[in-house]
Amino acid sequence: MRRIGVILLIIFSFTELQAQQQLTLKECRRLALEQSQEMKIARFRVEKADAERAAMKTQYLPSLSGNALGLYLHNPIEQELTLPTQVPDPASGQLRPNVMVNPQTGEVVMGPDGNPVFNMYAWLPLEISLQGAYLAGISLQQPLYTGGKIAAGNAMTRIGTEMASDNLELQRVNTLWEADQAYWLYVSVQEKVKLAEAYEGLLDRLRERVNNAWETGMTTRNELMKVTVKHNEAKLQLQKAHSGLDLTRMALCRITGLPFDTAIETTEGSPILGEIAVSAEDTALSAVLPKRPEYRLLQKNVAIAEEQVKLARADFLPTAGISVGYNYVGGIEVGPEKFTSSNPSVMVSLKIPLFHWGEGRQKQLSAKRDREIREAELEKNARLMTLEMEQARLNLKDARLRLEMAAAAMEQAEENLRVSSDNYEVGMGLLTDLLEAQTQWQSARSEQIEAGAELRIKETSWLKATGILR
Repeated sequence: MRRIGVILLIIFSFTELQAQQQLTLKECRRLALEQSQEMKIARFRVEKADAERAAMKTQYLPSLSGNALGLYLHNPIEQELTLPTQVPDPASGQLRPNVMVNPQTGEVVMGPDGNPVFNMYAWLPLEISLQGAYLAGISLQQPLYTGGKIAAGNAMTRIGTEMASDNLELQRVNTLWEADQAYWLYVSVQEKVKLAEAYEGLLDRLRERVNNAWETGMTTRNELMKVTVKHNEAKLQLQKAHSGLDLTRMALCRITGLPFDTAIETTEGSPILGEIAVSAEDTALSAVLPKRPEYRLLQKNVAIAEEQVKLARADFLPTAGISVGYNYVGGIEVGPEKFTSSNPSVMVSLKIPLFHWGEGRQKQLSAKRDREIREAELEKNARLMTLEMEQARLNLKDARLRLEMAAAAMEQAEENLRVSSDNYEVGMGLLTDLLEAQTQWQSARSEQIEAGAELRIKETSWLKATGILR
């Protein structure tokens, strides 16, 4: 039984070890990019746009197609034909109609139907069998002029591939921004847990000391109750900190694709340590605006609308093309004879739109208005993005100042706690002063942790707003 317990302990320890995951910010970003469904969809869209562009390029090339037609009629086509005859002309040696001539007037005799009357008619019984008739051929078509439609289509697919690439970059930036937020939030909550443990430890030692003093009659029960209440509050704060840590850990696991029960150990250290490298003071916002994928997507929307205007115009311009083919007909029986035929063919087509009740003008007007709408959207959103960048710059500046002020407040709180502790040790300070100093120290440390995490998040937001998040 004891051996089984040892084995189970080893297995449990191995499982826990397997669930551990050391995570740096760089590794967090890599995992987030790998498992992001938005990134996967964006990559598929890039491949789709590339395929559409390759397909559109083939419109410049001739197309080769084959065709076949089969026909089966159970009953043959029967028809009796009465045909006029011709006789040789002694003067010219050519055949002439064998018409009846009035000997007195020399004029051609006309029948009641108004047609000439012939001296002799030929009777031709006709029977055509289509039991297995077929037509087979091959043709080569080459457009010569399409009013610019093919050129506009190719330009649109080229712009489409660029937009797909910009969308992939946009999803990458959004994924990195989300990963940074989750990572630094988890790091800050880790620090909050450490702070809550340290604060609870301070109050636990103080409660034990006051309890010893109360048992020896050197202090009142009221003093012990004050410390006990504070200690219970600290325990509750520690419990909440652990709950918050579990939630932020699971959120980080969701973004990185790790199992939700993974124990994550970050290696970046406290967010209040070190200084960020970026500076937002001397950045020209107009210069970095084109670096944002959102701005480039809006620009390409305008370019797409311009090509749509060309397409609308091309629908009402002349088109021309040429087709070369070869056809073979067989399986037709005319009487006792079988009929077959094979012929090459060349066909040139020209289509000129003449009148469509103003449809072309209205479609072009609609396309132009759509282009103007997208130009207005570009201008509007460019101003909004400039405002967003300025806000991100000010937020980064404020976050840096907040961290500096939090560091100064923390230094003062540590000194105040040291003085209050020393005074209480020698009996020159009140317990309430010491408790207040401990609370102030805990609050200052918490503010310092939050300020450090906020600075890291605002740094990422600034990089994202300026299009230089890598």
